[in-house]
Amino acid sequence: PLRSSFSANKHKPWIETEYQGIVMENDNTVLLNPPLFALDKDAPLHYAGEICGFRVHNGPSGSGSVQFEAVVLDRSTGEGLVRSKEPLDCESQREHSFTIQAYDCGEGPDGVNSKKSHKATVHVRVNDVNEFSPVFVERRYEASVPEGRLFDRIVRVEALDADCSPQYSQICFYDIITPNVPFAIDNDGNIKNTEPLDSKRQRVHTFWVTAFDCGKNRAQADAQVVITVKPSCKPGWIGWTKRVEYTPGSGSIPLFPSLHLETCEETVWNIQATVELQTGHIGKGCDRDSYSDRSVRRLCGRFSV
Repeated sequence: PLRSSFSANKHKPWIETEYQGIVMENDNTVLLNPPLFALDKDAPLHYAGEICGFRVHNGPSGSGSVQFEAVVLDRSTGEGLVRSKEPLDCESQREHSFTIQAYDCGEGPDGVNSKKSHKATVHVRVNDVNEFSPVFVERRYEASVPEGRLFDRIVRVEALDADCSPQYSQICFYDIITPNVPFAIDNDGNIKNTEPLDSKRQRVHTFWVTAFDCGKNRAQADAQVVITVKPSCKPGWIGWTKRVEYTPGSGSIPLFPSLHLETCEETVWNIQATVELQTGHIGKGCDRDSYSDRSVRRLCGRFSV
């Protein structure tokens, strides 16, 4: 018998040139836009007009054929599904790119003379799942402030979140969980006092704070805040007296034996002090301005500074 030269599979399958995909972290089904459909002009011819498979090739990221596969859902319509071979991790790699081809079923059940489409590019973005909770950088925060004043910021606490997306990695707000403390905290972790503090009433304030990411996950462990209230302080000389009583002939005496410079814990770069003795009010028996130094020492004795 004569064989016909007519080919049973004249056309290649056709797919879009580019697809955008989204897959949830810890899932494997990729949602494509546009949806994956392979068309063949040989349809509705049996085998030649049907789609038997898709093939995934490595893209720029080199992960296509390793991590992704594509399957045919309906051979007659050419509908396909792209999925990852195992759940993806947004924190390790957020975007994937690879190429895909469609194959028709050829000229018979054995797939002989199967034709393939061009390669289409697929870009897949991994959507984050809120799997991590905030973690404070420090477990304990300490600060000290002078009493009697209001401060815009006494100390700042900070928590971090290991999720990959801004929604779940961002700290949305902090909260002071210890009740009835004279402090407030803003969404950036800045702590301020809500009333002037009194060191005599309470020298040390201890309380706990927590943090929430924007997916409402609470911190794994709360942080402790310790604020010490310092008594009010005024810099200056302490322990000196304006009047000195001296008995003539009693020898030298120290003028300021308990003199102390209060610096209020601030750094001192330079000190200048001047001592002036005023004797104009003293009677003739010890009038320094009217006698020579030798006579003064004989009459009045000696001071030492």
